[in-house]
Amino acid sequence: MECNGCLFPDDLLYADDAELWLRPDGSDYVVGMTSAVLWTAGKGAKLSLKARGSLVRSGKSLATIESVKYFGSLRTPFDCLIVDVNASLSSEPLTTSSIYGRDWLAVVRAVDPDGARARLVSGASAHVLFERKISSLHLNCFAALPDVEMLEIGTECNAVLTRLNEAFSGKGANYVVHLVTDDPTSPIEMIRWSDETGNKIKERKKIDNLFHFTLVRA
Repeated sequence: MECNGCLFPDDLLYADDAELWLRPDGSDYVVGMTSAVLWTAGKGAKLSLKARGSLVRSGKSLATIESVKYFGSLRTPFDCLIVDVNASLSSEPLTTSSIYGRDWLAVVRAVDPDGARARLVSGASAHVLFERKISSLHLNCFAALPDVEMLEIGTECNAVLTRLNEAFSGKGANYVVHLVTDDPTSPIEMIRWSDETGNKIKERKKIDNLFHFTLVRA
């Protein structure tokens, strides 16, 4: 499922706060964070996991996530034993696709397997859960996590382009800017800017009266 651009794969199970996904692995569960958590924390988020062998009670912290704009705990929905942790989490930046694959957090074993399963929601039937979570956070997800966000409301197009060029100046390839503007000419102007600079428009969305552009340094 996709909700405001945030992905929640249908083939996974979820905690009822929509912050953890779980995939059965024999008698255990592989556990990871959802896109709602990643987009709330933003780029550069750091994770701290409980150690292998830890017993974590229902509602207690399995891991913490921290960034310049967010700090929160990821809480297990049932009593569990941590049987493995993902030692390679810090090797590459977290992305929307990686959190459902290589960047899983831990493997846990439920103390009460039947009771644990009853606390989980299948992705195929959790649409209301996801929509409520995204709405409560006023969250929109985009094609890539930005390195910087530019909110340019009521700013003339020429000034926006000047600031955008300054934002990209000296940055390396794949640097990402999320630009938000209310300029109705911006769809055309951004195509022109991309052609002139060689930088890429990865995504364009209109939400209410605002235009959102995910822009990537070539």
